[in-house]
Amino acid sequence: MAIKKKEFSFEDLKKKMSTTTKYKADMFLNCGEAFLEASGVPGPCMGHINMLLGHTNTGKTSALIAASVDAQRKGIRPVYLVTEKKWSFEHCQLMGLECEKNQETGEWDGFFLYRDDFNYIEQVTDYINEVLDMQNKGDLPYDVCFFWDSVGSVPCKMTWEGKGGKQHTAGVLAEKINMGINQRINNSRKETSPYLNGLVVCNLPWVRLPDSPMGQPKMKPKGGEAIYQAATLVFRFGNEADGGINKIDATSKGRKINFATRTKVTVDKNHINGLGYADSKLIVTPHGFITDDKRDNKAALDAYKKQTFEYWATKLEDANFELEEYEVNQKVSYSDED
Repeated sequence: MAIKKKEFSFEDLKKKMSTTTKYKADMFLNCGEAFLEASGVPGPCMGHINMLLGHTNTGKTSALIAASVDAQRKGIRPVYLVTEKKWSFEHCQLMGLECEKNQETGEWDGFFLYRDDFNYIEQVTDYINEVLDMQNKGDLPYDVCFFWDSVGSVPCKMTWEGKGGKQHTAGVLAEKINMGINQRINNSRKETSPYLNGLVVCNLPWVRLPDSPMGQPKMKPKGGEAIYQAATLVFRFGNEADGGINKIDATSKGRKINFATRTKVTVDKNHINGLGYADSKLIVTPHGFITDDKRDNKAALDAYKKQTFEYWATKLEDANFELEEYEVNQKVSYSDED
């Protein structure tokens, strides 16, 4: 008996078996014109995990603060997750964050949430999920962006208790971030989601030994590859093997204070639009980023000095000061494993 063929429509099959999710337009957090000029990207992007990776004093935290300032201006509530214990709201205020210090308690207040009492990773990730749960229940009716400074400075619970090691910390980050929080952040990009959320993390690197005598050292993120893999956008600050920075000091009458830092920024990974520059220089100041200029052409530095003259004159207790620039040779610990 012959089998009778059914009428077939591939279009009907696609309607049944295919789906197309609609997403909100990309929303970048603006780190300033100088940062955009240097990197080709305005800054971190909402609806994604973003990583700011680099050696110490290369501009990571300044970029994180700049992004949080723009988030606040856009009505997005910044949530600061501080595990490195070097946070300064005075610095945030200089960069434009709206915050005030209570003179009686010494605590800072403003349109943000702040936590710095974490001992291990699980406490941080539980808190992130708690905030997102509050948002889902209507108890926090705002878009939020989490700013974590920094991932590599805190162990997992087992390691904190003295029972684990680096591999356990890496495993916890993979489980909690890649297979949990990453999905919640990315799902907020859907048009059906009432809120749009983001996560920006600072991370210090370790440097992997070259594979051969002619090879080059390679920067790797602390805590394993989990967050790097989950991140849609990764900015690398400084060089692979070291910071690659120049310090610029203000000097007057024997006094010397740090005025600015000349650094580099590279878009190491961009799965949003593929754009970005490599090893572009820019200058980090207490007030934010300014366009890089050459050591023999200090137009940008001179303009910044003029704009912030009263601030520096107060710091130095002298209106007449000179700028002195020098290269910083950072010592880096090499390793062949994370």
